[in-house]
Amino acid sequence: MARIETQRIDIRVPVSLLEEIEKYQEEHSIPTRTTALLELVRLGLSETKKSKSSKKMKGG
Repeated sequence: MARIETQRIDIRVPVSLLEEIEKYQEEHSIPTRTTALLELVRLGLSETKKSKSSKKMKGG
């Protein structure tokens, strides 16, 4: 399997948001906070793409 290039970043997250991320992590049996965060980012980006496609189809 090809190795994916990664870059390390440091971010500060409000405690309330971190608690939501950790809740998602626990509910989905995700082993690490990083993996949970990446999954949530991917899901959010996917929804954004769907929303843009939907607007284009409606003429928006």
